[in-house]
Amino acid sequence: MPPKKDDAPDNKRRYLSSAARKEEILDAALVEFADRTYNAVSMERLAECAGLSKAGIYAHFKSKEEIFHALLERTTKQIFDFQGWLPDEDLTLPELVDVYLDRLYATFSSPATMSIYRLLLAESARTPELVQRWHNEVALGLKERAQTIIHRNIRRGVIRPGVLTEHFFPLALAPAVLWLSSSMLSKGSPSISLVQLRDAHRQLLLELLQPQ
Repeated sequence: MPPKKDDAPDNKRRYLSSAARKEEILDAALVEFADRTYNAVSMERLAECAGLSKAGIYAHFKSKEEIFHALLERTTKQIFDFQGWLPDEDLTLPELVDVYLDRLYATFSSPATMSIYRLLLAESARTPELVQRWHNEVALGLKERAQTIIHRNIRRGVIRPGVLTEHFFPLALAPAVLWLSSSMLSKGSPSISLVQLRDAHRQLLLELLQPQ
């Protein structure tokens, strides 16, 4: 009988701590859950993608559901640790908009972001408590931080107040979020490239925020 993959001399896995091995499993799970539905993913497939035997993956996680919860927990923490796209520095309006869009589109163009967004949209109903936690701890925190920076720049006279500044976090994100959603739903290429969208997004923000 040929040796198992994990036992073959040329295929020995490097030693990793339990925490590091779990991260590798979650990285593989992110790809699998993003490419397939929850029900279509098996522990055998997750083990294979992580380069482990089935027994190896069970040594770290008791079930597919536990892996899924751990993946969403990790995603929530990563977003929670993110401080937001608006810069704290005192900048001119064009500088502020450019830094904001650079950070925003770097995030939205990341394949990992696409995978996480798709995962949350497709499977978050399985973990409503995590969705509520994301809203309470992440979304509200980013909104409050954005409003603090916006109001400071209004006082500086760099931007003018209006509907956009009163609801900056959801409204200023809208073009990028709509592009991300449409690119996920579209079978072909999006009707507008991310570069074209960024240019239009920049012009829109400058026109709406420019002091009169």
